[in-house]
Amino acid sequence: MTAESLSKIVEQSLNSVSLQDIKDAKKRPIKDQIFALLKLVTGDVVGAAESEMQAISDYKESEFFRKYTCYLYELVDTTPEERHKFCQEIHEKAEDFSGNVILGMVDRLDNINKETIFARLTIARIHGAISIEDFFRLHSMLERIPYVDLKELPRYKNPFYDESGDTELLYATGALLLQTLDANGSNKYILSVLGEKLLLWGCCINLEMERINGTNVALNYATNDDIDEIFDKKMKASRPKYKDGTLYFPDGTISGELEDDKAYLYDLTRGK
Repeated sequence: MTAESLSKIVEQSLNSVSLQDIKDAKKRPIKDQIFALLKLVTGDVVGAAESEMQAISDYKESEFFRKYTCYLYELVDTTPEERHKFCQEIHEKAEDFSGNVILGMVDRLDNINKETIFARLTIARIHGAISIEDFFRLHSMLERIPYVDLKELPRYKNPFYDESGDTELLYATGALLLQTLDANGSNKYILSVLGEKLLLWGCCINLEMERINGTNVALNYATNDDIDEIFDKKMKASRPKYKDGTLYFPDGTISGELEDDKAYLYDLTRGK
C-alpha cells in the first residue's frame, strides 16, 4: 500500500460521517478492526475493502493500522463537523495534507497506549481546551517520553529529583522546569506548563498546581558568627609565636632576620 493510499485512508476516516459504525469492532481481533476501518472509507463497495486488505503487505503497515484504529476509536463521540474543522486546522498550520500529518504523528508513537493519549489531546484541541500550537508541542513531548516514564510525571507536582535518571530525560523533553538550584545537592525540578497539560488533557490527571515564578537558589550562607570564627582562625594562623624572646613567623622566619623587626614589635605591643 502506498503512502498516498494511507494518507487518503486517514483523511477520509477522520472526515467520515459514519465513524460510529466502527465502534463495535473495537472488541474484535485486529484484522477485523482493520477491515471495519477500510470498509468505512471505501463506502462499503463490494470487494473494495477486501482489495485494500490484500494490499497491506508487511508488518509495518499492519502495525500502523493497529495504532491508527486505536486512535480512531477514541474519536467516535466527536461530530463529523468537529473533525472536519480539526483537519482543516491541521492542514493550515502544518502546511501539508492533514492525512499525511496525522499519519506521521500516529506512526511515530512507539507504544499503543500513547495512541489513546494522543486521541485525548486531539479531543482537547477539538473542544478548544488547548491551542493548535500546544497540540503539536504536546505530541512532540509524548513522542519523546518513554511510556514507562509518563507515570513518573505526577511526582513533579512539587520540586523533586529522581536519581534513577528520568529527571534529566523528562527535562530534555520540556515536561519539567528547573525549580531549585541547590549548591549542596541535586537540583530540583517541577512540571512545566506543557507537562501539566499533557497530564491533564492526555492522561486525565489534574494536579491543581500552584506555580511560583522564577527559580529558587538553595545556598548555605555563612552567619556573622561563622565569619568571625573564620576571621579569627585566619588571624591566629598569620600572627607570629613568641618564645624565649624570639618571634617565630608563619613563613618560617624569626625575629632578627627581618629589617623591620623593631617596628613590627612596636606595632605588636600596641595591638596592631
